[in-house]
Amino acid sequence: MKLLLQWFLHYGLVASVLVWAGAVGLMAYHLTDSEWRWAFAALSVGGIATIGGIFWIRTYIDGLTGLSKKETEL
Repeated sequence: MKLLLQWFLHYGLVASVLVWAGAVGLMAYHLTDSEWRWAFAALSVGGIATIGGIFWIRTYIDGLTGLSKKETEL
């Protein structure tokens, strides 16, 4: 149970954004002759970019905490 909670805390937001982007992408795929098709496709791509941003921020913050740990050891 502890492993599941840890996974959820680390990747729950990413998984929910991925499911949302997938659902919006499917709606865009099925709107063949609608003016909303490209808006939905752009929202789906924006969701994928959000996931990339989440991972970039996470690695940036991990780097900052690693740097501060090294400074306190000196």
